[in-house]
Amino acid sequence: MKNGLTGHIKGKVGNLVFYTINGKQVTRTIGKTTKPPTEKQKQTHAEMAAINKFLKPVLEFISLGFALKAINTGKNAFNLALGYNKKYALQGNCADGISIDYEKVLLTQGSLCPPLNAAVSPGPQGLNFTWEVQQGTEWPETTDQVMLLAYFPELQKAVYVLAGASRIKGADVLPLQPALLTAHMEVYIAFIAADRKKISDSMYLGKVN
Repeated sequence: MKNGLTGHIKGKVGNLVFYTINGKQVTRTIGKTTKPPTEKQKQTHAEMAAINKFLKPVLEFISLGFALKAINTGKNAFNLALGYNKKYALQGNCADGISIDYEKVLLTQGSLCPPLNAAVSPGPQGLNFTWEVQQGTEWPETTDQVMLLAYFPELQKAVYVLAGASRIKGADVLPLQPALLTAHMEVYIAFIAADRKKISDSMYLGKVN
């Protein structure tokens, strides 16, 4: 499974193949059959469609977020992110509809200390993030950089920062265009080491608007 230059997904998962035609994402099933799909096959197809729709706008974020986890696994970051979120962050069924359980989504995965008592609030220029700076925090943890992301379900887009303020600052702002300030968004935060050798699990901060 690879990420194409246009951000589209290319490759194979099970009997599903993902490719691009005329700039559009296409999914097909390998092999010909005259049998109607089983309920399990319908469920799998619906789950893949839902998780791919969610992950597409955040490809760059998860590519960094799962890169360390992918080392020496024979898998790439996207496959690991897809596998985790398909298993833990989906709810519903193909009959009633598959949806994302945003609280269970993981966009980064690692052993670095996550943000402590993190919070988010809307502001005139974007989203204001804060987190607690623990007394006695030492180098190199003081130089960890914050990763911020706002996902807009209805717009199927995301706005994010991959390397924001340092942990020691205790606050940062995710700038948003005026048209996005009142839109429904699901918000996440994480930390990444300045040398990119460690990363924390992402943390869900809730829904805004």
